[in-house]
Amino acid sequence: MKKKRMFLLLCTALVFGVTTVSAAESGTLEETELMTEAESETEEPSWRDFQVTIDEDVYVLPMMFEDFTAFGWSLRDEEDAEDTLEPYSYSFYEFQKDDLTITAYVLNLGINTMPIESCIVAGLSIDDYYWSDLDDTVELPCGIILGESTLEDIEAAYGTPTDTYEGTLYTQYTYEEDYNQEIELQVFLESGVLEDIRIENFEQPEGFEEGEMSTEVPQSILAYTKPDALSSDLTAYEIEIDGDCYELPVPVSVLLEDGWELDEDDSDPMIVAKYYGWVSLRKNNQTFSAIVTNDADYATIPENCWLEELSTGGYTLELDGALPGGVRIGVTEEEFLAILDENGMEYECTDSGNYRYYTYNSPSYGNSCEVTIYVGTDSYFEKDTIISISCEKAL
Repeated sequence: MKKKRMFLLLCTALVFGVTTVSAAESGTLEETELMTEAESETEEPSWRDFQVTIDEDVYVLPMMFEDFTAFGWSLRDEEDAEDTLEPYSYSFYEFQKDDLTITAYVLNLGINTMPIESCIVAGLSIDDYYWSDLDDTVELPCGIILGESTLEDIEAAYGTPTDTYEGTLYTQYTYEEDYNQEIELQVFLESGVLEDIRIENFEQPEGFEEGEMSTEVPQSILAYTKPDALSSDLTAYEIEIDGDCYELPVPVSVLLEDGWELDEDDSDPMIVAKYYGWVSLRKNNQTFSAIVTNDADYATIPENCWLEELSTGGYTLELDGALPGGVRIGVTEEEFLAILDENGMEYECTDSGNYRYYTYNSPSYGNSCEVTIYVGTDSYFEKDTIISISCEKAL
C-alpha cells in the first residue's frame, strides 16, 4: 500500500470564543462558567465535527482502528493485516462491509513502528461510485447527504469554503481547520450532487498510547566494526578525527567509547523509531552538534543511533583530521588536486568568498566527501590549504 511520512509533528489549535459582558449582566463568575459550559454542550453541528453517519452508525474521526472495525468493516486485502507503519506515517487501505467499500487513512502517531491494527483511523474517503446503487445513507453534519446535496446546500450548511477547485468534471469544496484537518466535497457537474467525500483529522484521539522507549541496543549497532586505520581508497566513506578512524555511518556509542561525552542538556533524550533527532558531543573543550538517525523499529536513546556525517577542522572542531587516500587538513590545494587526479576521481568545485569547496565521491544524495580550502589572506588559516573536511554516508 502507499505510505506517506509526515516529517513535521502534527498539531492542532483549539479556538475559544470570548464574550465580554458587564458584572450585572453576567452575575457571578461561577454562573458565567456554567453558562459557557452549557452553551458549548449545545453547539450547532458543523463540518468541524469530522463526523459522518453511515446508516445509523456514527463515525467521529480520529478513532482507533479497532473501534472502526467494530462497525463491521474488514480489510479488502487480507494480506494488508500484516502491515506495519512507522511513526508519523500513514497509508490508505480499502475496507469492505457487505456490499460497501470505503477507503480509510490509517495513521501511526506512536513512537514505535506498530501493526496497523494498533494505529488510528484518521481519515475516510467515500466514493459514490461504490454506493450509488445501494440503499445505504451517508450523511455529514447539517444534513449534507451523499448523492443528494448540491453546492448550494453545502454552502448554506458550511459557509464559504476555504478553497474551491472548479474542474471539467466536478467542483470541489475544501473546508480546512488546520494542517491535516479538513474535509473535501466533490459535486459532479453532470449529476449536480455530492458524489465524493473525504474527511481527514490527524489529531491524536483521547486515550491513545504512544508507546514506550527501549534502551535495547539494536543488532545493527552491535554489528558495527571500527576501522583501525583509514583506507587508501578514495571511495571509502571514512574519516579520521583526532587520531580515531570511523567508517560512516557510525554509532554514537562508538564516539562515546573514544572519549566523547553526550551533552544531555543539548541533546534529544529519545529518538523515535525510524526517525531522527539531535545530539551534542564534547571532548577536551571541543563541541559539535549533529543529526542522528534511529534505524530500529522502536524508539531509543541517542547512544543507539547513527551519525551519518562527521566533520572536523575550520571553525567547528579545531582537531586534526583526514579522509582516505592522503586527504588531510593542512594539505595544499595543489597536492589535493593531484590526489584526485591520480585516482581518477571526479569532483565539483564552488567558490564562496574566502573559501573554495570541493565535493567528490558523491554518486548519490547523502553520500559524499568534502574539503574546504582557504583562499583568503586575512586569517590565521594558511592560504590555499585544506582547513576542514567532511564525510557523509546515508544509511
